[in-house]
Amino acid sequence: RAKAQAVADFSRGLLGTGETITLTEYVQRWLDRQRDIRASTKRGYRMDLDYALAHLGKMKVKDIRPHHIKDTLTKLSQRTMESGKGLGKPMSSRTLGMVRARLKAVFREAVIDQIIYVNPCEAVKRIKGNTSSESVGTVLDFVQMTQFHELGLALYEAKVSRLFPALFTAASLGLRRGETMALRWQDVDLEKNTLYVRQNLVTVGGKPELGEPKTRYSKREIPIPTTLKSLLLIHKARQETERIKAAEAWHDTGAVFATETGEYTHPDNFGRALRNLIEWSDASIFRIKRFLGVPIEARGKLETIIKDSKKLPDLRPHDLRHTAATLMLRRGVAVEVVSRILGHSKVSVTLDIYRHVLESEKQAVMVDLFDTPLPVRQAQAVTLN
Repeated sequence: RAKAQAVADFSRGLLGTGETITLTEYVQRWLDRQRDIRASTKRGYRMDLDYALAHLGKMKVKDIRPHHIKDTLTKLSQRTMESGKGLGKPMSSRTLGMVRARLKAVFREAVIDQIIYVNPCEAVKRIKGNTSSESVGTVLDFVQMTQFHELGLALYEAKVSRLFPALFTAASLGLRRGETMALRWQDVDLEKNTLYVRQNLVTVGGKPELGEPKTRYSKREIPIPTTLKSLLLIHKARQETERIKAAEAWHDTGAVFATETGEYTHPDNFGRALRNLIEWSDASIFRIKRFLGVPIEARGKLETIIKDSKKLPDLRPHDLRHTAATLMLRRGVAVEVVSRILGHSKVSVTLDIYRHVLESEKQAVMVDLFDTPLPVRQAQAVTLN
């Protein structure tokens, strides 16, 4: 079937031969072959490759040499980004690395197709870009995590933070946003204290859509901590009340973090709920919002939590995953276990990307090298032959 499709494309002039096919044409062929990845992942590949195609796209695949790729990466390292977190700054080292990685995969396929015989990217080293725009993420320490739990629970009880149980699930188990929002009650065994990650909720055309987890390692089972179990039991009881209230309007999707009518909640609401919780932790903003939408009986507890606390750091949804990894490792959980809980393919990913050094750790181990005078070694006479 693939051969017949290729012949048909060639007859319509949509496909070049090994002698004439350009990099732009071959990249499209390579992307079309990526059938086992999500649409959002493919869009990411396309975006990374477009940076290189702006410089190399018209060249024939067989004519591209290592120096062409090196020159392209050098030019990209000086490019000013027009969107995203690096807006107005040169391209980051991470983005440059992704561009190189995508090109390497494309040329590897070209070698398999016998269009070329050597992958030109093999001779190209990574080029450092702008490190100031690197996004390494922010994590909560143990004190901040306690504040996150206490404040979020108070807001949930006051019916101000409907999705706090989703936020706390992600922070406790290191789940991705889509994995959290895709959870069904059949995936949560509260008797055996086990949670199963079986699907992922992504946004397609602005609408939530269920799909497979990110990788084959993402399908996993995770023990449920006692604190999280208690919250999920409360949440399940509240959802049952909403189901009865909604009556025939209820959609029986089985979603754990459902809307008031039982449908899957849009993944973007996860980020909005996180930003809202962080806003409530800011005492100055609290004085302005002051109990906006909060029942009278819940106000005293909220004020007690907020007035004496520091504002939580600004977090992205994925930072909750980094927080879970860092705190588990800090508690002494074996890195192999943490890696399995997070669904990583390699332990090195867990250590290199998800393990952050907390400020309290540095304070705990830092020593004053000059606190105690060091012994002075006495010079000894040496007999020379």
